[in-house]
Amino acid sequence: MASTPVESFVTKQLELLELERDAEVEERRSWQENVSLKELQSRGVCLLKLQVSSQRTGLYGRLLITLEPRRCVSAAVLPSNSFTSGDIVGLYDESGQLATGILTRITQKAVTVAFDESHDSQLSLDQEHSYRLLKLANDVTYKRLKKALISLKKHHAGPASSLIEVLFGASDPSPPSEMPPLTFCNPALDASQQEAVLFALSQKELAIIHGPPGTGKTTTVVEIILQAVKRGSKVLCCAPSNVAVDNLVERLAQWKQRILRLGHPARLLDSIQQHSLDAVLARSDSARIVADIRRDIDQAWVSSSRLCLLLVWLSDLRSLPGVSGILLGFSGLR
Repeated sequence: MASTPVESFVTKQLELLELERDAEVEERRSWQENVSLKELQSRGVCLLKLQVSSQRTGLYGRLLITLEPRRCVSAAVLPSNSFTSGDIVGLYDESGQLATGILTRITQKAVTVAFDESHDSQLSLDQEHSYRLLKLANDVTYKRLKKALISLKKHHAGPASSLIEVLFGASDPSPPSEMPPLTFCNPALDASQQEAVLFALSQKELAIIHGPPGTGKTTTVVEIILQAVKRGSKVLCCAPSNVAVDNLVERLAQWKQRILRLGHPARLLDSIQQHSLDAVLARSDSARIVADIRRDIDQAWVSSSRLCLLLVWLSDLRSLPGVSGILLGFSGLR
């Protein structure tokens, strides 16, 4: 039995995806096995001899750890590197990998990494120990692409089956529907933009808006979304990059629309954080209670760190003559 165009496409893409993933994993494995840590740092994919400068709860409940070069290192700044916000990184010490997180911020002197809530109870970092960060292969992207391709293979049973049939040339697009006169939200649209809006709204499966940079495509897309919402539709917007989606969110926010931005908050622009799913959940009453509890945890962590330093200092005093009585006086702190 001959396979359909969709099945052939999915099979081929899954093969290519596996090859790409295997090559990426092999490259990272080769780095760790055959390349020294100093060489990895010179390539810009590893940061060595870091120490914890702060540990707190932020980004809507995620554990944020900031690391900086150890004080014993001559240079007070991080070496030249290729780390950027949104990178998936591994946190290591002498024993091996401790956790995986997402880099949220990097400056010349420090780097901040966000860890999911599940790591809160697992990570116990010592401010005096040395750590390193290694840029990792993006396993999340691979898993999502694979899941999407497998779902596409089952298109005949889903609500998007007619759209997929059109996209793969198995059927012709439906004829455009008649459009009533529109009152445009943005009166500054020119004639070609207005025509594009009417064209997109009249199509059932697919509409393509094409034009050189700077011709107002994003402005046109924003108008299409606003008109669709006015007609009672719920709109899902996607783009090839986080920056492109954030740009769309910023433009839509100017029209006071209810917007929900999906994605890890570490990868979003600060200007649209309020529209992220985490921010919306954080504004709920239950989230405020959780936030209060997390503040107490952070304060307890700071206090316990100071207490540990005090106990270390007292232990050093134990070797000095005539101070045993002082140590007994502090025994209640243990």
